[in-house]
Amino acid sequence: MPRLAKRQMAVTLSPIGRAMLGDYVHRVAFASDGTRFAACSTSGQVAVWEVASLKPVYELKGHQQSALTLVWHPKRQELASGGQDGLVRIWNANIGEERAALPIGGQGSWVEHLAWSPDGKFLAASAGKQLRIWNIDLAVPPQLAAEVPDYKTTISALTWMPRGDGVVASAYGGAWLWKIGQEKPVRPFPYDGALLTIAVSPNGEYLASGNLDGSVHLFRTDSDQNWHMSGYPVKVTSVRFDYNGLNLFTASGPSLVAWNMKKFEGTGGRLFKGHLGWIQEIACHPSRSIMATVGEDGLLCLWSPQTTKPLLSQEVNKAGGLSCVAWGSSGQCLATGASDGGVSLFSVHGVED
Repeated sequence: MPRLAKRQMAVTLSPIGRAMLGDYVHRVAFASDGTRFAACSTSGQVAVWEVASLKPVYELKGHQQSALTLVWHPKRQELASGGQDGLVRIWNANIGEERAALPIGGQGSWVEHLAWSPDGKFLAASAGKQLRIWNIDLAVPPQLAAEVPDYKTTISALTWMPRGDGVVASAYGGAWLWKIGQEKPVRPFPYDGALLTIAVSPNGEYLASGNLDGSVHLFRTDSDQNWHMSGYPVKVTSVRFDYNGLNLFTASGPSLVAWNMKKFEGTGGRLFKGHLGWIQEIACHPSRSIMATVGEDGLLCLWSPQTTKPLLSQEVNKAGGLSCVAWGSSGQCLATGASDGGVSLFSVHGVED
């Protein structure tokens, strides 16, 4: 008896609206409750909008130079941003006021990476070769919880372990797992080369790195076993696990490659074709094995591990490329940022079918 072909999802986007910042958008991110989202730009702007209507809520003024990154608190209406002024700024997003400005590295040290611990108690930040962790409590001013020795080279990425068991920071030569209260890293992940980006699987079993030499390296976090996947056309700039950790998506130039993690043996990578320009960011749906990618070609694409063709490919920014993308906490909204300062918000239909 012939098998019935599996029906492909019919995914569509409905535009909610578009806003403009003054320059290149570095990051877009949604609040944990999905009601608001924020973006930061090279002009120093940090802006917050209502998701339902794209109505402006606040422009958070403080960064005198480029605002390079931002992250929402995982449980409350609080936002952290960092930039070229060498400061981590903590914002009360309910009233639009700055709560604290935390120095790291001084003037000329760019704060490029921020990460909240899963419970929201700690905030990790890196600027150049420096890594700092603060205890962020509503009842008292932020307190420095950990200051690790300076790295030998610039820190390229930060991520917390899923249960909050320390923060991993990467650079040339590998990645290192740090725990608060420990003066030395509790676990090194050595690599003979430069790590550009890292991701930890949802269960904490694997650490993946995208590397300058055009490769992906996969480390077991509970042993010394690791795998090396080479042959990418150029450097690997983004690596992301899907929500359940069964697939690892990786971006290198315009190429998107996925690896099945169910019985991983370091082989069987699948090439997904759709972008014409470099992929700038990958974002994973919070509860489905769906990935969103944006590229210099101005395209927003949605992907499923079941097919190497995009579920959806939509030109969002005809005037120039897209720089960043994020899913809302429910998976029903997507936001993109563009190189010309554009911020677009969409509702997503068909993913939950």
